[in-house]
Amino acid sequence: MMVLLLALALGELPQQSVAPGRCVLFLWSRTEPPRRVAMVDESAATLRLMLDGKPMDLARIEPGRYAAGPLAATLSADFVDRPGMAPGSAIAEGALRLEQAGEDALVTPVGGLRSCVPAASR
Repeated sequence: MMVLLLALALGELPQQSVAPGRCVLFLWSRTEPPRRVAMVDESAATLRLMLDGKPMDLARIEPGRYAAGPLAATLSADFVDRPGMAPGSAIAEGALRLEQAGEDALVTPVGGLRSCVPAASR
């Protein structure tokens, strides 16, 4: 059953660096303790996660949907602006759904932060 396989295979994403001028969205599981499960790089149009201990990038195929081979991910999120987070926002509610063609899916409730790193000044 794929639900168990994906659940066991989805690991914590290590700390990521963000290049100047890029906007990213970091996603955490809504578990105790929270785990960083994915990063969306808006500039590269990719979603990065850890499967079986290896980083995997899925390409955006439409807003909120990403895919690589038989694996697809769908992110649904409600964003809220927070004082002191300019430029950026937080996820009030969200879910990350992972599917593999012909198998069951894993849906993980997520929270997160969207932030943009200022471009380097000359």
